Amino acid sequence: EFVFSVPGGVCIAQSLKIPREPRPGEFDKIIRRLLETSNARAIIMFANEDDIRRVLDAAKRNNQTGHFLWVGSDSWGSKISPVIGQERVAEGAITILPKRASVDAFDRYFRSRSLSNNRRNVWFAEFWEENFNCRLGMHGKRPGVLKKCTGETQH
Repeated sequence: EFVFSVPGGVCIAQSLKIPREPRPGEFDKIIRRLLETSNARAIIMFANEDDIRRVLDAAKRNNQTGHFLWVGSDSWGSKISPVIGQERVAEGAITILPKRASVDAFDRYFRSRSLSNNRRNVWFAEFWEENFNCRLGMHGKRPGVLKKCTGETQH
């Protein structure tokens, strides 16, 4: 979704949605639609990394480098992947990254969890596989990994 603001005040000139399964040429069409409002140049993007990359790529393909001021949501944040190879079109972008703070009490609690004492959390097994680079049985989420998870802390 894109939101525009204009100098001297804030208004939403357009609000566009990226289809879940975009067709070929969809991002070029989005850039053309954005250009219809000639005095609106700031674009706020709430999109995933792949869609951000494709929007920037379409702007570059349509010779709009330097035309838009991009404001990226936290899905862009400090990530470099959306701009690799298209740094010029993204130059000057403002991205948002919420402040992250460590909560010691939670960290201690979470480190005390294991597969045997944390069955309620449906995502914990996936975290365990990812964190310890192992696989939980035949139906594990990481089929290419050969090391079997033991279920005990593996630090």
